[in-house]
Amino acid sequence: MKAKRQMSNRRRLLPTLFILFSVCLFELGTSAATSAGTPHLTSATPLSQIAVQLRFDRTLDPQSAGNVLNYRIEPDVEIESAMLDSRRNIVQLYTSPLEIDKRYTLRSEGITGAQEGVSMTLPETMEITFGDGQGLTFSGVIRDTTLIVSAQKQERNYNAGGEDFLLCTPIGSVFFVAFDIMDAFDEIGVVEETNILDASISLYAESVENSSSQQIIIRRVLLPWYEGVQKSQPAKENELTYNSAMHQNFPWNKPPAQAMLEGINGEDPADYNGSEDTAHRIDGLTQIEAAETRYIWKGTLVTDAARFWLTYPDYSYGYLFALRDGTASVRFASKEHPDETRRPVLTIRYHTRVEHNE
Repeated sequence: MKAKRQMSNRRRLLPTLFILFSVCLFELGTSAATSAGTPHLTSATPLSQIAVQLRFDRTLDPQSAGNVLNYRIEPDVEIESAMLDSRRNIVQLYTSPLEIDKRYTLRSEGITGAQEGVSMTLPETMEITFGDGQGLTFSGVIRDTTLIVSAQKQERNYNAGGEDFLLCTPIGSVFFVAFDIMDAFDEIGVVEETNILDASISLYAESVENSSSQQIIIRRVLLPWYEGVQKSQPAKENELTYNSAMHQNFPWNKPPAQAMLEGINGEDPADYNGSEDTAHRIDGLTQIEAAETRYIWKGTLVTDAARFWLTYPDYSYGYLFALRDGTASVRFASKEHPDETRRPVLTIRYHTRVEHNE
């Protein structure tokens, strides 16, 4: 039976966390950023009944961005805390409950130097993305790496967690992608799996070895793994490799992560008992037809996986991506790719009503 979870105290800790964050950032040269010009508020997007995301056209002074007195939401909404995102042009506001479908006006007087107002309305459902880049809602929640298979045996303890690519090959190279969604949803008050309506994962294919179409399948990963930071170099302790989920300490049951038992599909905590590496069931399959294209894995099983990860974040090990009877290597962009628009993305559509208001 699933454990009943209560809303965390995270929102009440945000002001303290922000102070520590601000002190660290202030030394980086805030004055240089603000001297480039006065920032302007470009959008205000309610994420839930208790969270609003603000986006500005340039980086912000952390001290000003974290001061709740610099914002107003009319009518009759109290701003409890404000936190600057790591991208430094995005601010998350935490508020008293907003009403769904009611029109509000947000003003950021102390940030922009003018009484800028942006209208906003909280819809019943919302779509957000997990990944990096200016066009996305949450950042810093991706883990990914390639398990390198090589004819040279000594390379099977190599790690590619720091590479800007993810690779599937006919000789067995596979890769992992995981998204840690619980903290972000918890902070905006969306904590029930029933809030998630649908989910999809998309990757950008940079190159395909030949012109024939390739099938890429995904299976849920059932063992914990550490991605590492190496660029195709010998793995350090606790980095994922062909031979082990955590190098030198935690070997795969069948390298590279291929132990599967029929009926074990990753949808129950009992499936994560250490006896299998990945789920037996295939949760999705996508045809890769050409390079320089973004491809999507979606469907009921991918949505069920996102719901499971929200309810059981300790088992949020993501997906293994592999060729299915493929004949050509396919290379995708990883979270380290210099072009933010090419990085892996998880998209989730969800109900915005928070638990304690239902």
